Amino acid sequence: MGEQTTLWTYVRNYKFNSIFIKNFIVVFFLLMVPLACVHYLVFDYNASTLREEVGRANASELTRIRDTMDLIMAEAENLGIRLSVDPAVEKFLTGSEIEYPLNYSVISSFRSIQDVLHTSILTNPYVDSIQIYSRNGPNEYLLSPTNAGTLDKFEHRWWFDEYTAKKDERNIWISTLQKPAGSTAEYNLVLFRKISTGGASGENLLIVTIGAKQLEPLLKEIIPEQEIYILDRTGNIVYTQDQQSITQSIGLSHPELPLPLATAPFSDIVKHDGMDRIVSAVPSSRSEWTYLSIVPLERDESRQNQLHSFIYLLIAIGIGSSLIIAFLITVKTYQPIRGILQLLERSHPPMRDFKGKAPAAANEIKYIAATIMESTEQKKEMEEELNRRYEMMSKAQGIALQAQINPHLLYNTLEAINWKVMWLTHGKNEASVMIQALSRLLRLSLSTGESIIPLRAEMEHARLYVEVQQLHFKEQLEVIWKINGNILDYLTVKLTLQPIIENAIFHGIKPSGRPGVISIIGYEERTSIVLKIKDNGVGLSHAMADKINQGLQSKEIKEDAHIGLSNVNQRIRLIFGENYGIRIFGKEGEGTIVEMRIPKRQ
Repeated sequence: MGEQTTLWTYVRNYKFNSIFIKNFIVVFFLLMVPLACVHYLVFDYNASTLREEVGRANASELTRIRDTMDLIMAEAENLGIRLSVDPAVEKFLTGSEIEYPLNYSVISSFRSIQDVLHTSILTNPYVDSIQIYSRNGPNEYLLSPTNAGTLDKFEHRWWFDEYTAKKDERNIWISTLQKPAGSTAEYNLVLFRKISTGGASGENLLIVTIGAKQLEPLLKEIIPEQEIYILDRTGNIVYTQDQQSITQSIGLSHPELPLPLATAPFSDIVKHDGMDRIVSAVPSSRSEWTYLSIVPLERDESRQNQLHSFIYLLIAIGIGSSLIIAFLITVKTYQPIRGILQLLERSHPPMRDFKGKAPAAANEIKYIAATIMESTEQKKEMEEELNRRYEMMSKAQGIALQAQINPHLLYNTLEAINWKVMWLTHGKNEASVMIQALSRLLRLSLSTGESIIPLRAEMEHARLYVEVQQLHFKEQLEVIWKINGNILDYLTVKLTLQPIIENAIFHGIKPSGRPGVISIIGYEERTSIVLKIKDNGVGLSHAMADKINQGLQSKEIKEDAHIGLSNVNQRIRLIFGENYGIRIFGKEGEGTIVEMRIPKRQ
């Protein structure tokens, strides 16, 4: 091939069918796939880490709010305990009807209680008001940090109805109630706590109001986009910044939430209106409330965009590097193909002669394959000749193996007749029968016809042999035939059953010293005919059976080899193929089974 044929000549001739182009694409994608996977994993890991960081920050902020609210409630509860043991409060709660005008002692007692209430409000910035309610018989009194008197002198309906409805159910509870504030009404958290003193016999109650304005500083310390909700156990909003949502179910404003919320702290990402939101929930440690935080992820969009830009830059660099590396690897791996093409083009038309008109489906490999096929076509006749000679040799080998059986059969039969004649003193008729059967048996054995005969003819030959042996062994030998009549016309190798039966008699039954039974069973399978010859002789061990079966797989045939199962097996395999032949199964002391398998042929 001339030096003018270059790498680009092959590419130009075969275009996208060229092996060079295909290899380049494969190598490029092999480089890009792991690179893309790494970039994806890095992106996913950083996005996940960013979300977890935001979730932890939200959960931490929510926990701070939870702890603050629990502390407020704990202080309100403790205030009720302190007031219940205060002497002035006890005197107010256990006293009789207050008469007007108030005397100095009562006024002094009221001032003492009011000082305690006022101090409690000053020390707790989230408490809006504290009131003490007392009912003794028909008399109802209310005491606040700035006023005292009968209940009807105060604006009390906004909390009194709630108290009346739940006073028999529990001793302490928190409700969300609207408290009048000028022309409007704001929702407040109201703590109701019953006060019990040693001498009190009526109803005594502490009312602590946590105002909306007082809670605003606590909730405004979080990020502007964050929504904070305090929920009761049924999912209703106890408190939030949006006054209109209070007392409503959280599912109305946020149907995307997994309700009911878990009783353990959790943080998850949910999608609502096409926007991802981080939802964190923390249960209260002192009540049945749950503190809920919802933050849109778009607040971290700038950080995500920076991450995306960095990853896109890495992807661009990776693509450029992969293109260069893929080209270098493809050039290197194409060199052996190019060398083969140069060798082939010395005796075949070079590819440059196509001048861009190569067949659409052609490429370098097909060119090489076509050239090789031309060379292999010349060897086809030689291979066919070798196959014909091999078949002839196989047939000759089968005939030779079959011929080995005849003297062996004659020897064993004559020996049986000899023993029978010596044993009988007067019985020429029986000897004549044996000799007649032997004559027919020898005639079939020595016939030079086809080596493949119908199973019916092979069974006739085997029956003659069995008749001869039964004359010798008398009642000591029983042969049972269980052959399916549908298989009698299928072809088998000549002289296969008789050697197996002979082997069962002389190597299985005779050494056992007991009456023998041989069962010959024949049936068909989907593609095969199966014949089983079973005896009740001495049998053989599993190890010996495996050893014999391994020997049957050998293709080596010796002229002086013992004639028997190996002879039968080799002739079947030579004529019908390696998938057929015989196998041996047995159990020591119980007998042997020889299975012969041949194809369905007629």
